Amino acid sequence: MGDVLIYIYAAALTMPIPILFVFYFIYRKIYRHKWKAIHKTTNLATLLFILSVDLLARVLFDQSFFGYILLLLLLILAGTVIIQHRLHEEVAFKRAWKGFWRFNSLLFGFLYIGLSIYGLTGKLLTL
Repeated sequence: MGDVLIYIYAAALTMPIPILFVFYFIYRKIYRHKWKAIHKTTNLATLLFILSVDLLARVLFDQSFFGYILLLLLLILAGTVIIQHRLHEEVAFKRAWKGFWRFNSLLFGFLYIGLSIYGLTGKLLTL
C-alpha cells in the first residue's frame, strides 16, 4: 500500500497537468458547480506546481532550490500583506492569503512550463 502512494505522489509531481484535469473532473462531480471545481483545483494546483518546480529544478540543475522557493514564498506573502495594507488600511489575512495563493498558482504554473520547455530543449539539443 505504501508503494502505491509513493507512485501516485511521484506521478503527481512529474505530471501535474494531467493530474489536475483528473481532480477537476472529480471536483466537478462532487460539487456540481464549475467555478467551485475550478477554485478547488487551483488550490491543489498551487501546491503541486510548487513541489513540481522544486523537483524539476533539482533534476535540471543537480541542486535543491527548496530554500529559495520558501524565501520567495515569504517575500510574496509579505508583499501581498503590504499591498493590502496600503489599499485598504486594514489587513484581512484570509483575503491576503487568497491573493497570495492565487498569485503563486500562476507564478509556479508558468515556472513549471518554462522549466519543462528548458529541459526538453536542452535534451533535444544534446541528441
